[in-house]
Amino acid sequence: MTGAWPGPAADPAAHRLVRDVAAGRASAVEVARATLRAADEAEPRIAAFTVLDPDLVLRDAAVVDGLAGSDRARRPLAGLPVAVKDIIDTAGLPTAYGSPIHAGHRPTEDAEVVRRLRAAGAVPFGKTTTTEFALFAPTATRNPWDPERTPGGSSSGSAAAVAAGAVPVALGTQTAGSVIRPASFNGVVGFKPTHGTVPTAGVKDLSPSFDTVGVLARTVDDVALVYGAIADGPPVDGTPDDGTADDGGAPRRLAVFRTGQWDQVEAAVRAAFDAAVDEIADRDGWEVADLPWSEETHEELTHAQSILMEVEALAALDAEYRGHRDLCSPQLVDYLDRATTRSAEDAERARATIDRARESFHAAASGFAGVLTPAAHGEAPPRATTGDPWFSRAWTALGGPTVSLPLLRGEHGLPVGLQLAGHRGQDLDLLAVASALMPSAR
Repeated sequence: MTGAWPGPAADPAAHRLVRDVAAGRASAVEVARATLRAADEAEPRIAAFTVLDPDLVLRDAAVVDGLAGSDRARRPLAGLPVAVKDIIDTAGLPTAYGSPIHAGHRPTEDAEVVRRLRAAGAVPFGKTTTTEFALFAPTATRNPWDPERTPGGSSSGSAAAVAAGAVPVALGTQTAGSVIRPASFNGVVGFKPTHGTVPTAGVKDLSPSFDTVGVLARTVDDVALVYGAIADGPPVDGTPDDGTADDGGAPRRLAVFRTGQWDQVEAAVRAAFDAAVDEIADRDGWEVADLPWSEETHEELTHAQSILMEVEALAALDAEYRGHRDLCSPQLVDYLDRATTRSAEDAERARATIDRARESFHAAASGFAGVLTPAAHGEAPPRATTGDPWFSRAWTALGGPTVSLPLLRGEHGLPVGLQLAGHRGQDLDLLAVASALMPSAR
């Protein structure tokens, strides 16, 4: 081996890192040390980790290096450091779910998604901050673009760590907008897969109807690499196609849906969104049209998601709410107090609304490869809040894949995501479209 691998800041592509480790051009331990240096440099600015044990990281990396060369080469994530949100169980590290109630808790087993990371050759790289039980109380994490602004939530630390170059890839979770919104505020790629595609065993329950493990990285292809290793289904290489599959030369069609809250989006973001849509429409082989779906249905779906999430969260957090109210944040207490006013009939009506909306969306979006919409109302707000998940709730309720792409800028030059929503089960197809939208693919 000649020289030292330069580290994630110099070469952030997870694909390239994995190829270097698999081919023996770099060792997993060398990559781990370089990533630890990057995290050590970034952490005082962003406070993204709840725990990061260098000795454990290096031991796990040494296990990868100890694999026979042919075995290591077969591991799709060989040597890749992946940070893990602290809502996801890890046997070797504390998992507190963002709450003092569970401080010092050490699970006896990895969550299934962490087990899959290890089996694919990845190196779990510390635990990143989460809002309390993946809800709304802000964490201590700071946005790398502006320390006075929120990194979003609930996958606060995962998004900030990736954005700051502390780690190439991180796991997050989304129940309302907890991958898409932090990705938007931090200027990284965030992917929420189809609900149920990635196992949630060993992930703290919040709302089983919506809880989804997602991936944050700096490129779409790196997201797809990790998704391919952790998702259910036959093994895939994780690399989306370039969108030039044999389709008879038919144009790639995208829909645009500005929603009923378009007038509440920051003016600079509305202008940036419209400019991005115009640029896509001007490309050869692409078509863009308004989504023939009613704003009223979208509003009803958003409200239904909020109600059902409240009801299920109250059930999931009953022990904490009833037994440790004094250790719950005011935000959590207020949220669960409101949830106690919801009835079983409210939940059933919400489920029925979601079912109807899924049918109408499928009909409206048929023939479109994806739907373009803002990922958030604007730039990251101050740290006293984690932002509003409104622009994600409906797509989460529909259950299909969504991805936030760092393609927009707000009034102060801060990032805002362009959200692309797709059809359930067509995750790699959506990632292929997302990859083609990124500047490096043009």
